[in-house]
Amino acid sequence: MTLNGSISKRKRRSILDMKKLSHFKNEIEKGLVVNSTTDEEALLAFKTRITSDPSNILTANWSTKTPFCNWIGISCSRKQLRVTALNFSGFGFRGTIAPHIGNLTFLGYLDLRSNNFTGIIPSELSKLRRLKEINVGFNTFTGEVPSWFGILPELEHILLNNNSFFGSIPTSYNNSKLQIIDMENNFLDGNIPQEIANLSSLESLVLRSNRLTGSIPFGIFNMSSLRVLDLTDNSLSGRIPDNICDGISKLTRLDLSKNQLFAQIPSNIYKCRYLQDLSLSNNHFNGSIPSAIGSLTMLRSLNLGINDFIGGIPLEIGNLSHLEILGIQGISLRGTIPSFVFNISSLRRINLANNSLSGSLPVDICHNLHELEMLFLQSNQLTGQISNILECKRLQVIFLSDNNFTGGIPTKLGNLTELQYLYLHNNKFTGTIIKFK
Repeated sequence: MTLNGSISKRKRRSILDMKKLSHFKNEIEKGLVVNSTTDEEALLAFKTRITSDPSNILTANWSTKTPFCNWIGISCSRKQLRVTALNFSGFGFRGTIAPHIGNLTFLGYLDLRSNNFTGIIPSELSKLRRLKEINVGFNTFTGEVPSWFGILPELEHILLNNNSFFGSIPTSYNNSKLQIIDMENNFLDGNIPQEIANLSSLESLVLRSNRLTGSIPFGIFNMSSLRVLDLTDNSLSGRIPDNICDGISKLTRLDLSKNQLFAQIPSNIYKCRYLQDLSLSNNHFNGSIPSAIGSLTMLRSLNLGINDFIGGIPLEIGNLSHLEILGIQGISLRGTIPSFVFNISSLRRINLANNSLSGSLPVDICHNLHELEMLFLQSNQLTGQISNILECKRLQVIFLSDNNFTGGIPTKLGNLTELQYLYLHNNKFTGTIIKFK
């Protein structure tokens, strides 16, 4: 073969390759156009389902004369120009979700929280295989929690709080990346599924204010990734395991209030050393309050009120130097208020109401309580005068009713400039009634 023939052959190959590349480019561009058109059609379908747009966003901004990637609330990928996020949080929209949203196959984030959406979440959204977060909190969605959430491989956050979902919680979860489940304040009933304990990446489980029954699956207390467990305000019963903190030692918030739990608080609670919020109030816990709670030095909030405890407040509670909220109301405490309570300088709220506490308030009650904003001591058997609370300059709420306080009502109460609520009735005060400016 001659040199010219070899060059000619290479040229033909080069031309052929260029044609192929051109063909592929055209196909890709055609695909981008088709896919982009699909995205635009899905968004326009979404627009038709909005029956109220208080800020006139969709009418004024969502025009086919401008690229949909520039529309308010829309985020797109740079190269493919596909919709990757919808953020309509707080737009005040009223309407339903168009099933066409399921055609936004690049969608990773769907944020519809704080609107007035109604209806169900369409099953067509199960096609969103790239979805990482769905947030529909603070709407009026109804229907059952979609079971197909469990097949979305990239899903990390499920936020359905403050809606009207009903029925049971789905039992099938294949989401290895799921980190947050928040279904607070709905109408969910039945048991908490055992299968939730298989979510190895779950960090936050919030199911408060529903109608859940049965016991808490013990497997949940072995989820080493869990940081937040909030099951408040349900009808859960049974006990919590004695080794509660062996498996969830990284927990920062444990809120089991307003249920029907019983037995003693496990003594190994001290192993949950990262706890900042511990709330077990309004249950039937019995025995004594564990002194081990005093080892939880990161605690900021401790609520144990309205249970069946016996005995007093452990001295070790005085070690909680970061404590801001102390609630031990309604457990039939007797004797005087332990002096160490008034030495926790970080306290903002003290609630020891509805007990049988006696004695008088310390003369220097406010010496260390510079941050105190709320003081609830009503319905006890406390005596003496109350003038010593005048130095708690930040007090906003004072409940001292239904006790045996005596003397006059201090005229300088009017100097508490942040005071909003003052309840002093059913005591043994004498003298004149003060006037506030």
